[in-house]
Amino acid sequence: MWSAIHRLLEEQQRDFAGISHYHQCDGGEVNQSWQLVSGNTHYFIKSNHREMLPRFIEEADQLALLARTGCVRVPEVYGSGTSRHHSFLILEYLPPAPLSKVSASLLGEQLARLHQWGEQPKFGLDFDNSVTLSPQPNHWQKRWSSFFAEQRIGWQLEIAAGKKLFFGDTEQIIASVSRCLANHHPSPSLLHGDLWPGHCAEAHNAPWLFNPSCYWGDRECDLALWQTDNVLTAPLLNAYQQISPLPEDYTDRQPAYRLYYLLNRACAFGGSWQEEAQQVIDNLLRDYR
Repeated sequence: MWSAIHRLLEEQQRDFAGISHYHQCDGGEVNQSWQLVSGNTHYFIKSNHREMLPRFIEEADQLALLARTGCVRVPEVYGSGTSRHHSFLILEYLPPAPLSKVSASLLGEQLARLHQWGEQPKFGLDFDNSVTLSPQPNHWQKRWSSFFAEQRIGWQLEIAAGKKLFFGDTEQIIASVSRCLANHHPSPSLLHGDLWPGHCAEAHNAPWLFNPSCYWGDRECDLALWQTDNVLTAPLLNAYQQISPLPEDYTDRQPAYRLYYLLNRACAFGGSWQEEAQQVIDNLLRDYR
């Protein structure tokens, strides 16, 4: 793999000084991650099995899309490729640190502008992508409640069933989510799409985003993963609402939006994710029969 990375960087970076050394980084969720040093330049490498290359190409396209908005900061993409056994993605290396309250506030402003960027009459994306280990369909639809209930919750429940994870009657769950969103008619916003606090970091005194799962959807989805017990949620939301106020009832929809990501993590990792997803489903079935 390192020979293939060396060749790619040598072709694309005029000042590439060869690989001085590299070491594996913590985290990475479903990929291995590495810091590569070339002279005074550092790169961040994500690697996986060879057949994962399409996922890395998707990620590069989505990072480019977010960068094109000029609203949020994301790592620069230097290229992707394969070796005999591996695929890889080469990104700008950032010296990461947890978000501070100041950076969280700045991120709130940036997200508000991202969600106002561009105009799109439908919900979806020009291509399907993925979230964690799951494919994410993005077929264009006009009605948000149908898009989210079918292509997000219904799809994840189908994946869960294939993994022998069952959360109740699928049709009833989809119907409950659809009823929860029936009277909500948001304008499509470009979303990061998987905005866990862990997919944000502070570098160079500013917030940066990574691991996107972009599509045009309800802006509230990007905020649903910021729980009230997180000390960064208040400064982020306060700054967001100064630029783009949220509807008074936006918290009513947060459990349904959060459910998508809980189901996704339950399918990928099981354990407490499955328990939390079931609890949200039970509440939705009770409240939206």
